[in-house]
Amino acid sequence: MVISVAPCPYQRARYEDECSKANRYIFVPWNGILTLIIPDLRSSLPAGVTVWLRITRITIPHGASGLILLHPYPIWINNDYAKVHDGSLYIRVTEQDMANGFIKIEYLAILRLRQRDLAKMKTLAIYSQTQLASTSYKSLFIAGVFKTCSKPKLATASWWNTFVRITDEKENIIPFVQCLKCLSIFSYEANKTGSSTHRSHAQYCFGGGAPSPSRNQDISTLINKNKNMFAGAKSAFTEACAKFCAYDLRPFEIVNGYGFEVLCQSILDLAHQHPHLTEARSIISDPTTISRRVKNLAEEHRLALIETLLPDLKKIKLFGVTTDFWKNKFSSESYLTVNVHYNKDGYMKHLVLKTVLVNEAKTGENTKKILMNILRSFGIDPDAYQIIYVTDNGSNLISALDGEAHIRCICHCINLVVAQSLEQCPMIDLLVSECRELVEHFKRCELQSKLELTLKQDICTRWNSTYDTLWSIWLNYEDVEEILATRKEEKFIVGIDRYLIKEVTDLLSVFKIGSEKLSADDTPTLHSVLPWFSKFKKTCEPKNTDTSIIVQFKKKLLEKLDDKMWISEIHYISTFLHPETKSLATLTQTQKNEVVQSVKKMLKTVGIVEEKLEVIPINDNDERKKRRNKRAKRDDITVDDVLKEFVSNENLSNDDDDPYDEVIEYMKSKVNYEKDEDVLSWWKKHSCLYPQLSRLAAALLSIPSSSASSERIFSEAGRILEARRQQLNPESLDSLVFLRNFR
Repeated sequence: MVISVAPCPYQRARYEDECSKANRYIFVPWNGILTLIIPDLRSSLPAGVTVWLRITRITIPHGASGLILLHPYPIWINNDYAKVHDGSLYIRVTEQDMANGFIKIEYLAILRLRQRDLAKMKTLAIYSQTQLASTSYKSLFIAGVFKTCSKPKLATASWWNTFVRITDEKENIIPFVQCLKCLSIFSYEANKTGSSTHRSHAQYCFGGGAPSPSRNQDISTLINKNKNMFAGAKSAFTEACAKFCAYDLRPFEIVNGYGFEVLCQSILDLAHQHPHLTEARSIISDPTTISRRVKNLAEEHRLALIETLLPDLKKIKLFGVTTDFWKNKFSSESYLTVNVHYNKDGYMKHLVLKTVLVNEAKTGENTKKILMNILRSFGIDPDAYQIIYVTDNGSNLISALDGEAHIRCICHCINLVVAQSLEQCPMIDLLVSECRELVEHFKRCELQSKLELTLKQDICTRWNSTYDTLWSIWLNYEDVEEILATRKEEKFIVGIDRYLIKEVTDLLSVFKIGSEKLSADDTPTLHSVLPWFSKFKKTCEPKNTDTSIIVQFKKKLLEKLDDKMWISEIHYISTFLHPETKSLATLTQTQKNEVVQSVKKMLKTVGIVEEKLEVIPINDNDERKKRRNKRAKRDDITVDDVLKEFVSNENLSNDDDDPYDEVIEYMKSKVNYEKDEDVLSWWKKHSCLYPQLSRLAAALLSIPSSSASSERIFSEAGRILEARRQQLNPESLDSLVFLRNFR
């Protein structure tokens, strides 16, 4: 079915005799709303089918002679669910749209190109409204009428093999370069800008993607930035923001939020559409109306998410779920938050699915029922997917997930190791108590302002806070001592041994850095649990220079590492799937072979390969099979350092006459893995060589090793449920938290 719409009278093209060549073929966006009548197809469509409205090019006559053919291309539309494919815009048509009988399209902009210019376009982009301003170079890039030329003759840097220079219509070199793979455009002036961004992009670009992140400003920022143009308007708006913060008692940081930017952009758009509006109050909605809209908006996004999430999960076959309970400190009501973690197109994705109030007892049975119902509400059948759950060590969560693929939050385990070890060393426990009293005294007497760096209070629920307390006292020791002496309060510091503080913090700093690295949810961490576990153990090995107190502390840490660090088969498989640690250096040959068999079993379990018998040769020179552990700002320690420390150069021996086996070939191969290279990018580059393992690695390594994502939600919810918002109902809280997925 084709729906043809006549051109709107308010939308017009710029032709050759009206403006410069650079701006010749760009439509002026129409700021109205285009309404299309659509049929109700719900009764005739099979389940699971999504309807898309396609806005595509047509060939139309142009000019007095009618001989020149132009192709309108959609380049921008104000629709969150629009996507570009093969020169067309696609807009999802929801069931609500079909029930309404129409769909509305806002701000449609069309790009007109001649046939010869059209042939030069290899990719399309969707631009924001502000990016459609026709200024100098930007118009050239939008219209696609710029030219490229080869790299400078004297250029020897390898990244130049991926880039070409850009010239204007007079063939003058302009300060930009273009990637040959993905056609991204970067600023570049030999004498003014560095080349680290271009070198990094050339290394990691696979074509068709976005530019690598960088400290350099992107081209949109460089071109649209004009400090003098809007100086007066910006000054007036700054004054308005100052009044807003003062009159409504809002923090200054409110203007840094993305939501505030969206609000301001909406006001600008409305002012452009309706210039007759003079009273702001005429468009400001009632709080109750906004509350209802938050819930409706969340429901719309939730339905849209379900339509896109389920195909993604079916494709990857394996994903992770993190969950945890948290409590409203004002009402003591308990909430449960559920997050999903998966891989999409080689990148980690993390979404908050649901935040619910828990009124019934938090038993294992009730917890499992709530968790599974939340997953099913998003169309996720827990029995039909391979799910790895990541939670803390709460007994109710352990009971609820009995029989499921479940790993314990590694950061909670590290925190338990440190906390219990400190408590069981009397001298260090006494030191920590004295330090807490000192910090409390400084806070109570308002002495913090006299210090260059404030003292940090130890909070039992905050990871690494004991380290922060001790380290802050070490940094301020002389100043603290001087302040207390002037007040004749030396009793607060007489029991604190500054040298013992230094020895303890030197030891705990490794645990702090490790837990911070492992708490990330936007970069793979599951593979580095074993290397960090090994790092912790090496750090706790006694030295001849250690005092008796430190020897005792290290002994306790080693005991708790074996007792509290919960290491599972999943961690071993993840470590094997990292190119740098695939040798599994700390294991015997027999144990390595067991891990290889576990990898093959997981490939079959998640449906990546068909079930068949697998046999690999075993070369075990160690007659005693060591039993695996089953539970198992200073100078920074990088993840790369920890991985290299874990690496062994020994090769696994296998006969060259064995039939091809992807897992064995990967195990035997000598890989080239550069420092700071992203492991997901490495697998994406080697997906042709290891098609099965790359799929498993992408899915498994996108699952976090900790439930820190849920902990961060607690902080966000705490800012929402502040003292003055205790009447906020749970549904509104869930909607507010859920909508933050789409920032």
